[in-house]
Amino acid sequence: MSLFLSLIFSWSESIVRAGIISSYAMIVAAVFLWITFLIFGIIAKRYELVLRKKTQWQFILVAPSGILVYAILKFYSSVILGNLKMAGVTEIVAYSLFFLSGIFSLLGALRFKKVVTPRKIEYYES
Repeated sequence: MSLFLSLIFSWSESIVRAGIISSYAMIVAAVFLWITFLIFGIIAKRYELVLRKKTQWQFILVAPSGILVYAILKFYSSVILGNLKMAGVTEIVAYSLFFLSGIFSLLGALRFKKVVTPRKIEYYES
């Protein structure tokens, strides 16, 4: 029975090659996204030092850590184990951390935008 199932559900070589390439591309993209948010946090820190406005740059630096964990789990699953996709609990943990990291990074960016955006000064006529 196992041999029969492996013949029916076997992947062609081109599909396996495309899966491996897309896994590597996803790992590289996740690392680049994490580096981008890291640079964004460094910019927020420098903005706080120069203009003495609280930017919560620590939150901006820590928030994208789930993206890096996702890349590490994807690397482990694809490169070390040789799987085409993550399976089971690893997949749930990786995608949950990626999603939460995205939400927290968005919140950090919105907080930074609130600090950076100049306030409108309203003049009252007397």
